[in-house]
This record gives sequence, structure tokens and C-alpha cells, in this order.
Amino acid sequence: MIRSWHLALLMVSLHLGLAVDAGAKQLEVSVGWSKPPYVIEKGNTGFEIELVRTIFEQMGHELTFIYIPFGRSYNLIKLGKVDIGMTMSNRFDITPAKLSDPYIVYQNVAISLKGRGINVNEIAELGKYSVVGFQNANIILGEQFSQAVQFSPFYTELPEQRKQVEMLLKGRADVVVMDVNIFNYLSKEFLGKSHMENVDVHKIFPKNPYRLGFMDDELRLEFNKRLQTFRETEAYRLLLRQYDFLQ
Repeated sequence: MIRSWHLALLMVSLHLGLAVDAGAKQLEVSVGWSKPPYVIEKGNTGFEIELVRTIFEQMGHELTFIYIPFGRSYNLIKLGKVDIGMTMSNRFDITPAKLSDPYIVYQNVAISLKGRGINVNEIAELGKYSVVGFQNANIILGEQFSQAVQFSPFYTELPEQRKQVEMLLKGRADVVVMDVNIFNYLSKEFLGKSHMENVDVHKIFPKNPYRLGFMDDELRLEFNKRLQTFRETEAYRLLLRQYDFLQ
């Protein structure tokens, strides 16, 4: 069955007269391992995967996704081993001119259960609570976070983010630090429904925009144009609703 957002995309494409590129290519794309709802390796789905695939389909290209540990994409681009690398940023050692406009924004937050009397207005205040972060959060979230959790009565990092959600919901941690959309998705998976009404979301971290890395400059420029157009369509709004994204 064709999904409603995909049908809407087809209608939008026909309306805009988006022609299939005569130079259609099969492109190899490196992407980090599963990180639902952004990336779901099983079935090549997830918001990020479907967004990128949809835009390249409009351009007339097909994508083959290659799953690797997060952070290695930039190295494959530098070595010319893949055509495109997903979820890249200026923090990586890559020429900025090889990066697209931001196509996805992650929002790390601190999350606590309502009714626990937990008030976190700045990163330093995390030191008062037991905290569970994602793998390498101590590095990724910067020095201020690293210093704060040194004072925490309990701090750990887990590679499996479902365990973060479980620890919070079972009262085994005061605060979890993770992307808000990942928490929303996994809490629904854990409980069978969204748990956002029962938690306090403390927005103490900056947003993290991510880009695609390209070997081909013309492909990068064309992607930027199509990305801007697609964000104005009903198909894009349907995709947001499909994954229940919290903007």
C-alpha cells in the first residue's frame, strides 16, 4: 500500500513538473546504525532515510544505504569510498564546501518525570541529579556537560538508548539526556503510547543541525535546491506527522 505521504509527494512532484534527470545514478550513501525514528536499518526506513531518499528520487537517482558506525561517514567521503555521507557536521574534519545545507536538526535535552521536583535550567544543575546519557555524550555535549556530571551522584552512558528510557520510566535515574524525538519514539515503543505529557523536557542544549557530505559539487547544489522546495510541500508535513516529530 502506498503511504499517504508518498502519494502526496507524487502529486506534488507532478504539479511542480519535476523531471527525472537524464543522468540518473545509483548512489552509495553511508549512514550510521539504527537510531529510530531518524534511522531504522530494518527496511531502510526512518524520518532521515525517507527524507533523503525522497529528494533523490525527485532528482532521478536511486540510493544504496551502507550502514556503518556513526562518525565514520566523513572518512569515507574524504577517501572517495561513497558518493554521499549522512548526518555530518562542521565538527568533522571535512572541507565545508563538501557539505550540504542542514537537512535535519537533532535536539538533545534533559528529561525528567513530572512530580519529581526536578528543575534544570542550565547544564551545571545536572550535577545535583543521577543522570544517564547516551554513548559518548560526555564528549559530544561539550566540556560544560562533562564537568557537570562529575558532580552527579550517579552518571553512566549507555549505547542502547532504549535502556535510557527504561531507567527513567522505572525511576532508576532522575534525568536522561538524549534527543527529544528519540525519547518520544522509544517511550511509545516501551509503553505503547507517547509519554511526553508525563515528563518535563529541559532544553538546556543547543540544537544540532546535520548535513550531507558530497563527492560531487553539482549533486550537492541540486540537493540544496530540492531540499528547500520539498520543505514547503504537504508531503514533507505528512512525513513529520508519520514519525510524530516534535519540532
